[in-house]
Amino acid sequence: MRAIFAFVGLSLWAASSLAAPASSQLMYLGVWPHTVLVMDSAQGKIVDKIDLPTDIVRTLVLSPDEKTLYASTLKDNSIVSIDLATRKVVDKFSLNTYDTNYRIGGFAVDPTGKFLYTFATPVVKKIDHYEIDPPQILEISLAARKITRIVPYPKDEPPPTGYRNTIRVSPDGKLLYLFRNNVMIFNTSDFKLVKKIELAKPTDPSSDGSFAGLVNDPNEPSGKVIGIFDSSDPYVHRRVFGIAELDLANMTYDLTPVGPAAEEMEPLMLTPDRKLGYTVSVYGTQGDRVTEFWVFDMKTKKIIDRRQFLGRTRLAFGMTADGSKLMIYNAGFEIELYDAKTLELLHTINLEGDTTSNLVVMPLKKSA
Repeated sequence: MRAIFAFVGLSLWAASSLAAPASSQLMYLGVWPHTVLVMDSAQGKIVDKIDLPTDIVRTLVLSPDEKTLYASTLKDNSIVSIDLATRKVVDKFSLNTYDTNYRIGGFAVDPTGKFLYTFATPVVKKIDHYEIDPPQILEISLAARKITRIVPYPKDEPPPTGYRNTIRVSPDGKLLYLFRNNVMIFNTSDFKLVKKIELAKPTDPSSDGSFAGLVNDPNEPSGKVIGIFDSSDPYVHRRVFGIAELDLANMTYDLTPVGPAAEEMEPLMLTPDRKLGYTVSVYGTQGDRVTEFWVFDMKTKKIIDRRQFLGRTRLAFGMTADGSKLMIYNAGFEIELYDAKTLELLHTINLEGDTTSNLVVMPLKKSA
């Protein structure tokens, strides 16, 4: 979802090593076995590696001041803090207790940078067996290096699933958003559910809806979320998709239906000027599987270009901070970079290990 159109041609790509200091665009990605790669999208290569002392990276989240990268790791359920200036691990602590493992499903940082919020499933060790407790909402203090609040997840709501649920915090830190089939909004003061946005309601109150998982987008408007949603009617189950715009500060939203939904749709990415949006759609399975790039005019919310490409069985979608390249990664050891203007394959980055986390793209530096 988002950004200006800065097309970087092949000649510039070949000379990128000369321009790298001025146009450096850094990205971070977790790979097997327990490494965070530092990549420069302008140069199209790995420029550094950060080894974690804990375990496999599951989720990466950037701090509000963009100086720290937080990682959650798999086996030990740890939170690891990485200083981006030195690219060193500066802190790590496990959420586990002597009898409970907390399997967290993604997390978000509050605007002050003091707390992390997450949804977790406790796994409790008994004398001769393990028990899976109902999901909980956790507040984690980075200063105290431990869980400081635990509140039961609402019993009448479907439990959060997956290990990378998308969570956002409002600019004032008072609201916690969970994006799943619907958008659930909690007060951070007591973790009470204050509002639920049922994505399909504007067109049919009885239909089912879902929100395409959000990703780190360096061009996302401050305090807002712009993404893909889809819904279906309860009679013939015809699915349609649209573009949702949510204001995190006041809980308002706008849903614009666009057309028939694909079987799978990746999150929306924007160019820097937010005039164009990009996503990936998937139709069919196995030998009939078709993957396409879709390009949107964000003013009219219309598809203005589309192109098939050779996609993977499982994939994740991203965009460079300058909006010039689209990226396909996950379920493999390469990132494929495509030209955002022509939608042609430009280059691949060998990750030297299978991907294990989401991709974090650093915003472009503001000129003085």
